[in-house]
Amino acid sequence: MIEKKLKKAYLRSARSRMQIGIGLFVSICLCGLLVIGLSSYNFSESSNVSKIAPPKKVLRENDTKKIREEFKKTLQLYETEIEPRLQAAQIERWNPDAIFEISELKKKVMLNFSNGDYRIAIDNLQLLKSLTEANLEEADHIFEENLGKATSFLAEGLYVEAKFHIEKALSIYSQSPEALMLQQEIERLPYILPLLDGAKVARAEHDLQKEYDYLQQVIRIAPEHEVVNDRLTVLAGLIKRQKFEAHMSEGFVGIKERQAKETRYHYQAARKIDSKRAELSVLLDQLLELEKSLRVQQAVKQAEEAVRRDDWQQVKINFARAAEDEPENKTVIEGLRRANHVLGLRERFSQYFKNPYRLARADVRNEAEQMLVLAQAASSYSFAIKRQAEQLSEFMTKVNRFIPVTVISDNETYISVRSIGKVGLVLKKIIQLKPGRYTFEGARSGFKSKLVQAFIPYDQNHFSVQVICHEPI
Repeated sequence: MIEKKLKKAYLRSARSRMQIGIGLFVSICLCGLLVIGLSSYNFSESSNVSKIAPPKKVLRENDTKKIREEFKKTLQLYETEIEPRLQAAQIERWNPDAIFEISELKKKVMLNFSNGDYRIAIDNLQLLKSLTEANLEEADHIFEENLGKATSFLAEGLYVEAKFHIEKALSIYSQSPEALMLQQEIERLPYILPLLDGAKVARAEHDLQKEYDYLQQVIRIAPEHEVVNDRLTVLAGLIKRQKFEAHMSEGFVGIKERQAKETRYHYQAARKIDSKRAELSVLLDQLLELEKSLRVQQAVKQAEEAVRRDDWQQVKINFARAAEDEPENKTVIEGLRRANHVLGLRERFSQYFKNPYRLARADVRNEAEQMLVLAQAASSYSFAIKRQAEQLSEFMTKVNRFIPVTVISDNETYISVRSIGKVGLVLKKIIQLKPGRYTFEGARSGFKSKLVQAFIPYDQNHFSVQVICHEPI
């Protein structure tokens, strides 16, 4: 564009220079003739003068070219950098006189150039540049001032005032990203104000969570709201601290009321909020101690219930579980000792009951009597032991009493009882033997000897056995 303008101006200037050149040439010729006729200089001197003149003409053409190039560069700079800013500032909307003055001055600049008045054209171009920049500075000032006021009123929640000043700022630079963004924020203000009012009331009531919820709604509408974002950050910290302290407080209440489950819940919730707080270790230590105490308490309770059921195996299991947490607990130690004592007695009783006839032996009977003494104390808290002790005592009586045993023979067979004694030749004889297993031997001359195995039960009141050797040798 600028090249076309300059080309037209250059053609007009060239025609003007050609006319001036022809006039100058005619004048020079006339002057030359006058000089030749009147001067006493010879031809060679005239020739020297004609040789000196051309460099002056070349120098002036070079200056003209330089001025033209300078003008072109300055004009290009103006039209590519300054003039677009002038258009963006929309000065015609708020200062039409200034834009008219600038337009007329530019026309004058182009006319100067087209007339070949390059130096004047450059001077006027500089004046045009200064005038334009002055108006741009004023536009910038108006824009920044109104943008600042719009921002301030937005921060104060004054919608009407903020809207007025942002519109005034946009009347200067309608495509300013900063102003357009601010305008969007201002247009959202009617929706935000009720939420901000709600947050304000919540803050006055010291309801941090309610205030936080209101401001969260604000951010969903206007995520760029820095003041609200800053307040949300503060609130998040306060709520976090408040929740942490509430959980810790409830946790210590749970310790006091021996509510381990609730205490652990509050401990874990507090730990999730801030795992680095020192108070957590204090609560945890007390919680672990409480849980241990409750485990022992529960185990002892279950052991006592097992005692009432006379289930001493379960008694031992529960006291052993309690001993894992409190090995020095006297109740637990005594409970384990008693459980082991009862279980030991029951095992020994069962051994006697497997073969009660052993009780007929003096050494075994003495051991059983000692065990009955040991079982006296246990009988007071174990019905099974009491019953077994009574049963053992009964066995001892029965296996140590003498039962009448009728020995029947043929009066020719000689009868004896191994390890007991002789019976002799009898047809029928009653002897006294304790319950148990016996071997009767029969012998007769000319006949094979005979052995008869007899088992006398402890629960019978009489018994009979026949021994006769009747098989000849």
